Amino acid sequence: MKNNFIEKRMFYRLPFEETLLMTDGSHTVVGTALNISRGGLFLKSLQPLPLDSRGHVTFLLPGHPKSLCIKAKVAHLVFDRQRAEVDCGMGLQFVEIDSSHQSLIDAFIDKEKEAYLSLQRVLKERRPIVSEIEKHFKQLPELQGLELSSLRYKVNRICTIFEADPALKVGGAGGKS
Repeated sequence: MKNNFIEKRMFYRLPFEETLLMTDGSHTVVGTALNISRGGLFLKSLQPLPLDSRGHVTFLLPGHPKSLCIKAKVAHLVFDRQRAEVDCGMGLQFVEIDSSHQSLIDAFIDKEKEAYLSLQRVLKERRPIVSEIEKHFKQLPELQGLELSSLRYKVNRICTIFEADPALKVGGAGGKS
């Protein structure tokens, strides 16, 4: 079977569940982000803005007291009401970002990446120590409540994006999300 999927992402994406707001000046969408990269976010919404809409996205990073407001555009849409397993929404690409905001996002992503890799090491043990797993839930609360096999699967699945892939950059922003 021929693979017709061509990866266009420049940066890997990490799970990120935070409320955010996207406005183009005329319309505003408030929703939940599903993931974040160094170059953008995905906003879950049944009423996305049109493709190529430009405006501002505002959100909080965990552990940071002030909201970030970044110029962004709608880079892609996912809209399929017939497939319940697909989250509808819009991929937002950062198009103009202050260097201090980029540094905050980069530091957040680096910290999350290390937390996933550290938890993966703990989970490689045949019988991992529960208290060691629980330490990681402070930084990765979205993983709480998963039973061990589901936790291992999810963490290993996320960690696969960190494997060397020349198509995905690990550095700063400036391109597609």
